[in-house]
Amino acid sequence: MDELIRDLSQIQSYAAGLQGLLDTAQAAAPTASTGADGSGMISVHLGSDGLPKFFRVDQNWQRRITPENVGQAVLEAFQAAMGDRLANWSRTLEQQGWRDKADELRLGSTTESAHSTAGQVPAAFRHPEAASNPRPIDAVTEDMIKAFDKVDEIAAAKQRTGIGTGTDRSGKLTLTLSPSALVSCVADVKWVSALSATMLMNALGEGLAAARTDLARQGKQAPASPGLTGLFAEALALLNNPQQVMDS
Repeated sequence: MDELIRDLSQIQSYAAGLQGLLDTAQAAAPTASTGADGSGMISVHLGSDGLPKFFRVDQNWQRRITPENVGQAVLEAFQAAMGDRLANWSRTLEQQGWRDKADELRLGSTTESAHSTAGQVPAAFRHPEAASNPRPIDAVTEDMIKAFDKVDEIAAAKQRTGIGTGTDRSGKLTLTLSPSALVSCVADVKWVSALSATMLMNALGEGLAAARTDLARQGKQAPASPGLTGLFAEALALLNNPQQVMDS
């Protein structure tokens, strides 16, 4: 039991340190990034979330991009902007010594247990009042199995709801967003061939706004995860009371 508690303490310490590193990295994310397709005719500007904020289209775009390749050019511009975002992000993290801090955390986790106080349950693993008198182990085990049986279903549902789709007012141009990327841009070839730069830029803006709205709505509708927290607390309470496990 003492060894288990030390292991849990080590996990808690490492998890807290890792969360701190992730928070630091997220805070260092660029607030804006820009990229253009190979022709330079279509550019995309990313916001702090890494998703497109707005598009720019050169007035001579039809001389360099065929109508069939408009969607691909939009994706190419996004990928270039993401490259710019990641390069700037990496430089900032390097200047902040983020990698060294990550190495220190990893090395520290290998010696943390040697300094743990035997018999002291880590704060993150202290069971709440509701788990102070856990149910018999067979009941907890059964609920655990039921909860984990739903993991694939929940993951699939989240994948379905993690996509936002939007069209411009004509319905001829469609943008699809994931929470972290521009997934696709599809435009009717005949329709887009007649657009000026301003018209195409407006259509991209309308599709983007609609896709962002849909993505936000999908996020709100994402299914809640099973109540594993309470079950985990009960399991830990049972581990802290071996006699109850034997009596179950």
